[in-house]
Amino acid sequence: MSEIAAGQWGLLTTAQAERQGVTRVQLARLTSADVLERVDRGVYATPAAPAEHRALRAAWLTLDPTCTAEERLADPVSAGVASHTSAAALHRLGELLDDVPELTHTGRKQSRRGVRLHRLTLTDADVTIIDGLPTTTEERTATDLLRDGHDPDHIAQIIGQGVRRGVIDVDDLAARLEPLARRHGQPDGRALVEYLLDLVDLSAAALTRQLVASPAGRELVNVGRLAGINDTLAELLPKIDTTTILGLAKVTEDFGCLTGLAELSKAVQAHTGVHELPEQVRASLLAMTNAPAVRETQDWLNSPAGREATRALAKVPRRQGGKP
Repeated sequence: MSEIAAGQWGLLTTAQAERQGVTRVQLARLTSADVLERVDRGVYATPAAPAEHRALRAAWLTLDPTCTAEERLADPVSAGVASHTSAAALHRLGELLDDVPELTHTGRKQSRRGVRLHRLTLTDADVTIIDGLPTTTEERTATDLLRDGHDPDHIAQIIGQGVRRGVIDVDDLAARLEPLARRHGQPDGRALVEYLLDLVDLSAAALTRQLVASPAGRELVNVGRLAGINDTLAELLPKIDTTTILGLAKVTEDFGCLTGLAELSKAVQAHTGVHELPEQVRASLLAMTNAPAVRETQDWLNSPAGREATRALAKVPRRQGGKP
């Protein structure tokens, strides 16, 4: 019995104990002796059981109380998964209240008091394992929460944190959000992602605003070359390894070896006429290039936000002959 509990966070169900020949009367005696603690209907905890996520783990065990966690993990999708607010908490994304365990399953399960059950379709691509518990992926979690009617600002916070950490694949998320786009006034999933990222200042449009407001942008204004930023971005960004920068494939966040940095310097010099950028400007440009909101240039330039930014930048007058 202790072996089973050790393999599932120090928890044990009544049905599992009975499989080992332990009666309910014996379980009651062990509880009275403080050897076990009853944490839910039909679920007991050993003294070594961690308190964090205990209610969620107990709820998951009760979905199929006879089988052990090891047996169920042979098929994580059909085992039922932590989802919605519970999944967000497991991923440590956002600040949504997760006081009620939320689980998603594909078959029929009897509803239980104190547990929020969702009956939804799941595939292998929707599920990951966190500390031994099947859990919806970051992208599926954000999609489920938005579909469930949670405040877009809260979902934007989750997505923004995931993008910053490099744990959310923006392309995957855009595909998942496609069916929800028009409900939120957006033409497609990619535009909806852009809208949500803009709420937390991580969209392409927000990047442009940050650049214009940065020391680099102000310096370029001072030398009268702000209109050249548009050409610089168009020529520069395709040469940068944006997949590495964005972490779209959940790669490392080490931006120390930024591909295309030499091209950045040359492009800025060519388009602005400034052959020696101040150190502060170079540092700001590097920081902006490292920003998680940098995306594939073609997508950005063709997006509504990109076209809007291009039009705004094009209105800034150039100096002629080096004079204002």
